[in-house]
Amino acid sequence: MCRPCSACGVKDGSKPLNVREWTCTACGTLHDRDHNAAINVKTAAGLAVTACGAPVGPGLVPAQREETGSRGFPPETCAA
Repeated sequence: MCRPCSACGVKDGSKPLNVREWTCTACGTLHDRDHNAAINVKTAAGLAVTACGAPVGPGLVPAQREETGSRGFPPETCAA
């Protein structure tokens, strides 16, 4: 599997699992394999959320009305 550089985005080819650090051939950035992967996952998650139109931020975001799980049924009333 290609490992995209989290700095410039160039896919630098597959690397065996024993390669823990690598230098991007395009921009020269030295990467820790796990740290680079974490940045790429965070970036991809942010892009997915942005594409769906939800606000992106570090805090809690209330669920949008259509995502609350009501499925269109009126809420049940609870006896007090």
